[in-house]
Amino acid sequence: MLFNQLYLWLRKKGVWVLPLVALIVMAIPGNAKAAGNDFDIQVSPSPLVVTLTPGKDQTTSLTVRNLSNHPETLYPKLNGFTLDKNSKDIRLQETAPVGINSWVVFKNPSVTIAAGATQPVDIVFHTPKDVGFSYSFAITLSRNAADASIQRDGVTLKGAVAIFCLVNIDRTDAKRELSVASFTGNKSSYQYLPADFTLQVKNKGNVIDQPKGTLYIQRTFDSAKPLTTMSINSAGSYVLPGTTREFKLSWNDGFPSYKTDANGKRSLSWDWKHISDLRIGRYVAKTVIVYNDGQRDVPLVNSFTFWVIPWTLLLGLIVILIILVMGVFGWGRLIVRGTKKVRGHGYRR
Repeated sequence: MLFNQLYLWLRKKGVWVLPLVALIVMAIPGNAKAAGNDFDIQVSPSPLVVTLTPGKDQTTSLTVRNLSNHPETLYPKLNGFTLDKNSKDIRLQETAPVGINSWVVFKNPSVTIAAGATQPVDIVFHTPKDVGFSYSFAITLSRNAADASIQRDGVTLKGAVAIFCLVNIDRTDAKRELSVASFTGNKSSYQYLPADFTLQVKNKGNVIDQPKGTLYIQRTFDSAKPLTTMSINSAGSYVLPGTTREFKLSWNDGFPSYKTDANGKRSLSWDWKHISDLRIGRYVAKTVIVYNDGQRDVPLVNSFTFWVIPWTLLLGLIVILIILVMGVFGWGRLIVRGTKKVRGHGYRR
């Protein structure tokens, strides 16, 4: 089930801000499978993101595909949702957010889809003139409108699939503003990579926004040529107004470096093909986030300085160097002494 996956992800990441639930399903179509009753429905796009004009009616569609081997009749419904700040549980509400169901309606009360077939679900927005700036809610497609099982405990749905809907209103007084709440590393120094960073982007505006940017790893803040670059928010996640979205980034192309296997076991990897990637010294991680405030592109630049000092490797090299030096001096002394003895015997004769 989609919401079981969301629940596990949230518990793992520790995200507690309610609107960030919408970001979790950004990259893939909605998909639900109910074990034992052959419920296999795929919905796209997921999430559904629309921009509406005040006072204007607009229609958009969800594409619903029945992947099971029998027909399905589904009933669409609007639902609000909450996220418990303590338990991190996502909870669908049985009703839509206040006021939404008065101007967001479905063109048809149900849709019947043959096995393996695809059907659209049309959503009509009768957008009021005095509408707000942005809205977020869930759309559930369930087998039976009367018996639709909305979660009571945890996040389990029975015979239903949910898609999050993000709505921006195209108002002249809409405010687009992002800021970097923090950019930190989990440590200030590392013996071996990876080096992990956390970037928190806050939406200080009143519309839903989608931050984009790049992480640069370089020797100094103003380096002309970075060692590596990484995309920030490559999944295209959204940040809702008044909330903060956390992005995790990791730099791991070093020699040697720690690797984590499928079982979560962490071990040091010595891939000698990458010996040229030996990392040592001071580095700067610099993030550049760019957003449009409606008039121009605004860059947000932050940096974090850290060190990579492979002291055990350096200690081993020092020990080897000392042994080599001692060996050179030892053999040198033996050679000098042997030469003197040979010369002494030759002179006495």
